[in-house]
Amino acid sequence: MKVTSIRNIKIKTKLLLLGAISILGLLFIGTESVITASKINEASTVISQSWVPAIIIAEELNTRTADYRIKEYNHVVTTSGADKTRLEQEMEAIRSEIDQSFSRYELYIADESDRQLMAQAKDNWNNYLECSDRLLSVSRENDSEEAFHIIMGESRQLFDEASNGFLKVVDYNRKGSEAASIEGDHLYMRLAKMKVISVGVVGFLISLLVIYIIIAIDKPVKDLVEGTRRVADGDLDVYLTYRSRDEIGILTNSVNQLIDRLKHIIDDEKFLFQEIGSENFDVKSTCEKAYRGDFAPILYSITSLMSRLSASKKRKEGMQENEGGGKKGVREITRIRKLKEMKVSKGKTAEECVVKEIKKNGGRNMDASDQTS
Repeated sequence: MKVTSIRNIKIKTKLLLLGAISILGLLFIGTESVITASKINEASTVISQSWVPAIIIAEELNTRTADYRIKEYNHVVTTSGADKTRLEQEMEAIRSEIDQSFSRYELYIADESDRQLMAQAKDNWNNYLECSDRLLSVSRENDSEEAFHIIMGESRQLFDEASNGFLKVVDYNRKGSEAASIEGDHLYMRLAKMKVISVGVVGFLISLLVIYIIIAIDKPVKDLVEGTRRVADGDLDVYLTYRSRDEIGILTNSVNQLIDRLKHIIDDEKFLFQEIGSENFDVKSTCEKAYRGDFAPILYSITSLMSRLSASKKRKEGMQENEGGGKKGVREITRIRKLKEMKVSKGKTAEECVVKEIKKNGGRNMDASDQTS
């Protein structure tokens, strides 16, 4: 399929193409910006609504378990029953808060790895609580030696395992938050890069098309202005060379056709008037087809002028012929009268002189009035 050259596209279509490229470029930039901004917003939302709350809850769990451990130490070292009862109540409240924190953390689990880490930390904490219950039972009996043995041995090991589990959860969520932040930065850089590239490409295409349209319009329009100015000054040696099928190309072709027709008409008029000056009134136009539209009356006027001049010439020739015939007859009559007078004077009759003269002139007829005379 033949592809139309851009120079042959109409100016209106070129301008529409320019507008379409501009609009499509803006739509592309806007769409890309919205999509990337949405991803950045999603990353920031994940950070603010998932990773950060999870980090806070995991750190709170680690802190509250440490508070529980401290109160457990105090329970072992104190010998007052009232203090032990108070400490147990406080420790129970801390257990309740820790259970609530476990429940809240379920809302912010990011993925399966996060779930498994928290489940492992929770199992370690429950194992520690089993040991803590045995420790508190021994401590209530004020068996300090056994209680110190448990708290510095098995209880300590289980607590460290539980605390390390919470720290792993905190570290995992912190890394997830940092990764989301890095992804947000990457998306932002991508957005900025895409904007720069998109604006550059669209701007280049628009600038290229604008420059092309300006050049495509400016030069031929200047040529048209100069050419029509020369034609207005009487110079018909003008030919415009712009070749295109757009509006300017059509206008240029029409101007060339007009100039060519004017040249043919003017040359034809020169020829006709030269022939008319030579009294050749039967001459024909050499380019009758050029006299179309409003040019037709020019040829009609010239033809009518030749007809009138031809008729006038014929009337003049007829008048001259009649005048010449009359003068010749008068001269003939005068000559015959003179002959009559001469012959009569020699003794001949007038009739004999006339008959002899007629025979001498080849038998030309004479008017009855002349013969009588």
